[in-house]
Amino acid sequence: MRNPVEGKDIIVIGSGIGGLSAGILLSLLDFHVTIVEKNPLPGGLMRSYSRSGLDCPVGVHYVGALGADEPLGKMFHVLGIPVEELFTPMGRDGIIDRYIFDDLTFDLPVGLDAMEARLRDASPLDRAALDVIMKNLREISRQMKAPSFLFSQENPFQNMDYYQPMGELLDSLDASAGLRSVLAVPCNLIGVPLNDCPVIFHHMVLASYLFSSWQLKEGGSRMTDVFVKRFESLGGKLLLNDGVKKISTREGRTTGVVLESGATLSADGIIAAIHPKILLGLLEENALREMHRRRIRGLRETEGVIAVQVSVDAALHPAIHHNIYRLHRDEKGVIQDGIFYQLRGGSRADTNHLSILTRSLYSDWRPWEHTVTGKRGHDYEEKKMTIAGDLLKKAEEIFGNLSDARILDVYTPLTIRDYVNAPEGACYGIMRSSRQLLKAMSLNNLPIGGLCLAGQNAMAPGVMGCLFGAFNAVRQITGAGKFAERIG
Repeated sequence: MRNPVEGKDIIVIGSGIGGLSAGILLSLLDFHVTIVEKNPLPGGLMRSYSRSGLDCPVGVHYVGALGADEPLGKMFHVLGIPVEELFTPMGRDGIIDRYIFDDLTFDLPVGLDAMEARLRDASPLDRAALDVIMKNLREISRQMKAPSFLFSQENPFQNMDYYQPMGELLDSLDASAGLRSVLAVPCNLIGVPLNDCPVIFHHMVLASYLFSSWQLKEGGSRMTDVFVKRFESLGGKLLLNDGVKKISTREGRTTGVVLESGATLSADGIIAAIHPKILLGLLEENALREMHRRRIRGLRETEGVIAVQVSVDAALHPAIHHNIYRLHRDEKGVIQDGIFYQLRGGSRADTNHLSILTRSLYSDWRPWEHTVTGKRGHDYEEKKMTIAGDLLKKAEEIFGNLSDARILDVYTPLTIRDYVNAPEGACYGIMRSSRQLLKAMSLNNLPIGGLCLAGQNAMAPGVMGCLFGAFNAVRQITGAGKFAERIG
C-alpha cells in the first residue's frame, strides 16, 4: 500500500498481539477500529490456556528488550500497556538461558559486556572473530536503542554486510565449532538455520535478550485481557467467533469485508494480521496479479514444534529462573536438534509447571492433515503421547527422576494450524532467510490500496516482530509524517 488511507474506518483481521497492537495504535490516532476474530476468544498465540489449574503458554515463553529505553519497552509504553503489571525480569541468578551440549555448557548472561566476556572465556582462540561479531552486535544494539528506530520510515541498517547469512560470516572469520554452536541458538529462536539466517535478524534477537529478558507473571490470558481492555477503552470494537470470508475491493482499493456470518462491514482501510497465504484466499481472484500470488504461495515456512505441558511436584522440582536448551551439534558446530525446557511456578504452591518444546515437521503429521482439532482419532493421540513420553524421559537427564510428573497436554503443528490459520502450523510464520528475504520484504508493500499486513509474518517473528509489524502497518495507514508526529 503506497498511499495513506483517507477515511477513518479501519478493519483489523485477527486479534493476536499484532492485530490488537495495531488496533490500539489506530484508536490512539482517532480512527474507528473494528477487530474481527474467527475464534471465540481473542489473543492468538499470545493467549495461554489452562489445564488442571496450570497456565500453559503457547507463543509467549519469554521476551527481550522490555526495559524503558529498549525497543519493546518503548512500544509497550506507546501502547499504554504496563510492563511491570504483566512481566517479571529474568536473570536474577545471572543466567537467561543455559545451552547444554554434549561437550560444552554455555550460560547466556545479562548484558552485552557480560556476553562478550563469557564468549571470550569460552572461545579464547576466536579472538579475531569475536572482535568483528561484538563490533557488529554493539552497533546494531546502539541503533535499536536510537530514538528514531521505531518511528523512522527509513531502514536504519544500511550496512549490506548485515544481510549476509550468519553462517557465511562465521565461515569467513574461521570461527570454531564451539563458537558457531553457541551463536546458532538465536537463529533457532526464529526458526531459521544458521547458514541461512541474516546477520541482522540474528543480532537483533540476541541483542534484545541481552538488553533484558522477561517472563510473564500470570500468563498469556492475562496479557491478552490487558491488551483487549486497552483497545476497548479507546473505543475499539472487537467481534469474536466470526471470521472474514472475503475482502472486497473496487478499482484497486479495499472497500470492506464479508464475514462468515454473512454480515458485511465497510472500511477505508484493512490491516490483515494473518498469514499472507491465508490472505490470498480472502482476496478476489483479480485483486492481485498472478506474479504476486506466486510470490506469496512460494514463501517457505519455518518448522513447527511439538509442545508438552507437564505438572511436577514443586518440592522435588523447584522453579528455575532461567531457560534450558539441550542441544546436539555436528563436528562443524551446526545444531542438529534440540529441546527447550522451562520450569516455572504454578498457581498452586505444591505444583510447578514444566514446558517442553522441540522441532516437529508438518510432514510428520501428514496422515491427519485433513482432520480438525478434537477429531483426529486414536492413532493421532497415541503418536502424540508416545512422543511426549519420550520427551519426558529425556527431561530426566536435566531434572532427575520425574516419576511424579503428569502430562497435562500436548500440541502439535496441526493444533497451531487450526488455531491461528498458519498453513503448516509454523509458530514463527514464514522463514526470514537470506534466500527469501526480498520476497518476504515485499509483503510490506501490497499493491492494493488500503490493505497492509501486520503480525509476525509482516516484518519479523516473535512478540517484538509482531509489534514492529503493527507499528509499520499503522505507519502505512496514516502516512509516515503523521505517524512520526503523533506517535513518535
